[in-house]
Amino acid sequence: MLTVVLIWLYVAATTYLVGYGLLMTLVNLPGMEHRAKKGDMRGAKYEFKYKESFLVTGVVITTVYAQIVSLFSKVGLAANIFLVMVCVVIAVFYREELLRDAFRMFSALKSRGSFVVYLVVFLLFAYGTSHGIMHYDTDLYHAQAIRWIEEYGIVKGLGNLHVRLAYNSAAFPLSALYSFAFLGGQSYHVMSGFFALLLAWQCVGIRNVARRGHLVISDFARLAAIYYLFTVFDEIVSPASDYFLSTIVFYIMICWLDMYVRHERNYVPYILLALLGIYAITIKLSAAPMILLSIVPIYKLIKDRRKEKSIVFAVSVALGFLTAFPFLVRNVIISGWLLYPVTFLDFFGFSWKIPKGVAAYDALEIRTFGRGFNDVASYGDVKIGDWLPGWFSSMGAVNKMMLILCVISVLIYIIYFVLVARAAINDKKDSSGKAKRLRISGTGKIFDISHRSMLSDADFLTIGGAIIGCLIFWFLSAPLIRYGVVYVWLVPAVILGRLVIILMNRVPSVIKENGIKVLIALFLLWLIYKGAFLIIEDSHRFNPQYLVRQQDYGRYETEEFELGGYTFYYPKEGDQVGYAPFPAATHDVTGEIRLMGRKIADGFEAVGKN
Repeated sequence: MLTVVLIWLYVAATTYLVGYGLLMTLVNLPGMEHRAKKGDMRGAKYEFKYKESFLVTGVVITTVYAQIVSLFSKVGLAANIFLVMVCVVIAVFYREELLRDAFRMFSALKSRGSFVVYLVVFLLFAYGTSHGIMHYDTDLYHAQAIRWIEEYGIVKGLGNLHVRLAYNSAAFPLSALYSFAFLGGQSYHVMSGFFALLLAWQCVGIRNVARRGHLVISDFARLAAIYYLFTVFDEIVSPASDYFLSTIVFYIMICWLDMYVRHERNYVPYILLALLGIYAITIKLSAAPMILLSIVPIYKLIKDRRKEKSIVFAVSVALGFLTAFPFLVRNVIISGWLLYPVTFLDFFGFSWKIPKGVAAYDALEIRTFGRGFNDVASYGDVKIGDWLPGWFSSMGAVNKMMLILCVISVLIYIIYFVLVARAAINDKKDSSGKAKRLRISGTGKIFDISHRSMLSDADFLTIGGAIIGCLIFWFLSAPLIRYGVVYVWLVPAVILGRLVIILMNRVPSVIKENGIKVLIALFLLWLIYKGAFLIIEDSHRFNPQYLVRQQDYGRYETEEFELGGYTFYYPKEGDQVGYAPFPAATHDVTGEIRLMGRKIADGFEAVGKN
């Protein structure tokens, strides 16, 4: 735990500073002024209300940085030295602003009694990250993928040695950057826990329900995120990309909903969250529909015809491209494919390219596994009616309930969309010709929105559509519940949450106030129950040494084989090998692949590729 705390302090310092440097540069661009109200031609420099924006932005920057470094060298001591140098320059340049912001932040936290809460959450998640259940895939290939980045940065055709190593994720270079393996001890794996910490800090905002006396739609997303954090608390010790993705998607959606509730007018936060959506895709391709969130800032920028907005638009596009580009380059170098194992994007003919037949089989294996059966050969013959019942019955009771709520939510969304569209058409036909706000009150005031903190219809349809798109994409590709649990939980939270708020705005104020008090009491009881259950579960895994050092990767018995004069390892039983035996494969690949040169760094290519 102590090592996790120390590394997290370093992570927080470096990510905050580089994030601060970028965002301060961004808000000073022409056209980025903050306008207090619509139509106001005077603007002021945008000020970030939530300081974790600097942390999250810094995480994106350091991830991109680690990926770029990996293209040229290993990610280790030198990469960290350069990062620290950049942070020192930023700290010196913005020293007055940083000190002023730090003083304001701590004063605000102290005045609201929040400092202790955030500190407790920090220590709690540091404890959870110090030990727990290691994800199966971590000792299968996550640990090896991180070590390859630590030792070599990137190697051509690495996926030929171990096909799972072709599953490139931006989470692995980031983990390697902050693993501190260059110190000669163990390779620490703290970044999935740090992502969970950022989400947990965001979820602390749910306590504002008691202060404001009513619910907003982001409260439902926070509740879903809190439940998710409880379910993975004993697993965030593992650097599995699933945890990186789910926590960042929860974070994006909560922030997006908060902005809509506040009716945020400035471009900066929308651009940043759109970039976070692109960043999420580089962590795991199942987040691809998150790109739909970019529609909002693009629409705002195109609609604004001021000359300065062309600069903002160009910078936004450049940042999005920079976020995705090193990820795509790593894909091509590791596997020879732009997006492995997607075979229809076949643009390259490199000698190290994973054979198309292997990639296609791998893609089918992922889909069949996600649908609950393992016979890849029968994939084309198995219809949805054959696998869906077994797939659904294999779910836990809670996930079954949420999937049912997802179906209900999608139907409500469709009805809502039709009503809004009809209201919009009626507005256009209005003989008065006066512009009207897009509302569904014109359908008989059934869904009339009277509370200012509610989302507008257009905002709700945009964000609801993006999440439903993610849900459908997950279901049609590889519907393993751990791949898409964030979408399964967010769809009902956003859509049914809005419906609950609309209904609560219809009841008398006395009933509403008492209802909020009851909900708060039930929530606190639920927290106590989940916390007690968590303590009981953790007591079986408690080890005093984890209070100082983090739990290491698993260790397994291995066999050896020779390739190009180098010794490689593979597991004696099963397919897990962990971190320590390096380099490793799942089995003896002699005769299947060869070195492209005299050194491992030259890369691997398949023998007799098809």
